[in-house]
Amino acid sequence: MAKPLSLIRYDLTLPHYFGYAPAPIVDTRPVIPRQGERGLLMRGEFGIKEDGDLRPIVAHNTTHLDVPFHFIETGADLAAVLNQPGLPADRPCLARVVNLGGRPEQPGSYTRGGVTYCEVITADLLPSAETLRGYEALVVLTGFARITSRRPESRYTPDTDGSYHVPHLSDSAVARILESGVRLLALDSNTIEPQTGTDPVRFGSDVHFDLLGHEPPVLVVEGLGGAQLEEQVGFVPEEGLLHVIARRVNASGADAAHSRVFLYFYRGDGDGAALRRLAETLTAEELHG
Repeated sequence: MAKPLSLIRYDLTLPHYFGYAPAPIVDTRPVIPRQGERGLLMRGEFGIKEDGDLRPIVAHNTTHLDVPFHFIETGADLAAVLNQPGLPADRPCLARVVNLGGRPEQPGSYTRGGVTYCEVITADLLPSAETLRGYEALVVLTGFARITSRRPESRYTPDTDGSYHVPHLSDSAVARILESGVRLLALDSNTIEPQTGTDPVRFGSDVHFDLLGHEPPVLVVEGLGGAQLEEQVGFVPEEGLLHVIARRVNASGADAAHSRVFLYFYRGDGDGAALRRLAETLTAEELHG
C-alpha cells in the first residue's frame, strides 16, 4: 500500500506589527496591571507616530485583507465580502505560489541588510495568464518577509537614498493578474504600490484601484510572513490551498481586516492530484453567517 502523503499547514501570518512611515509602531501596555499572583491582567495596543503621539491602530501594519471599500467609496466593505461563495475572502482556495526572493541577478531585485528580495514585480516574473486561470489565488513571496519578520526595536527606516524599497506591482503585473481571472492576490509586502516621494513620504499608483475596482474585484492580502518557509519545510511549493481568516468584528464599513493566513500543501504530491482532492473536499456548498 502506498504511504499516505504528508499534508503541511504553514502559517503565513506575521507574528507582530511592522512599523514604517505610513504605519505607526504599535506599543503594548497594561490597561489593568496585574496585582498579585492571581490578579487580573488586561493589556491594550497603541499606535505611536514618529513624533511620539498616540494614534488609532489600523489593520494595515501587519498581515491584513484589503477590500474594495479601502479605495472605492461605492466598493464592497468587509461585511460584504465575508461568507460569499464567489469571493475567497474567508474560505480555502486553490493558489499558485511564486517564490522570487534571494535572486540578486533577477530583474527588479534589491538587497538591503543582507536580504535580497524582489522589489518590482513584473509580468515577466509571474506565470502566464493561461497557467493562472487554473487558480483562484496568487501568492507572491518576494523575500521581503525576511525583513518584516525581524522585530525591530524601532520603526523600519528608509535606505540611504530616502526610499523604503518596499515590493510593489508594476502595471504589467496588474494586467497579467486581471487577464488571468485570479480573485485574490497575497504577497509579503505591506503595500502593492510604489513609493513616489521621499520628503514627504508618499506611495501611490492605480494598482489598488485597478485590482479592487475590477468587476469582479481582486481582493488583496498584504503583509504575509513566511520568511522561514523553505528552511522549515525543505522546499517552497508551487501551489497550495490558501485560507484567509479575516477578523469579522466591526466588519460593516471596514476597509480592511487583520487576518490569519494559512497555506496547505502536500509533500510528494508531484501532479497536484491530492491537493485538488483536498480542495474538492473543503468546498462548502453553502456559506452562512
